[in-house]
Amino acid sequence: MPIASEVTTRQEPVAGVGDGGAPTLRLWTRVRTNADTERFNRRLAELGLLAFAESVERYETGWHWIGTGQGYEILWREETAFADLLPLARL
Repeated sequence: MPIASEVTTRQEPVAGVGDGGAPTLRLWTRVRTNADTERFNRRLAELGLLAFAESVERYETGWHWIGTGQGYEILWREETAFADLLPLARL
């Protein structure tokens, strides 16, 4: 059963991480869900995604221009490819 109502993945440069201090492109995912941290991490592990995560941060918003909500923002490890994240569709 899905626990996420919205999943968005983006690619952003992170300055000074790559060879010679050049920016490295990293993948980030923002998941809107009401699941608690334990349940969310358990689901990521079931899908084989938790091992790719560098950090998982909870967020809550009340900003009327983007809608209210809560969920998690995930920074994926540097070596993670977009193809590794395809199981997010089953989140």
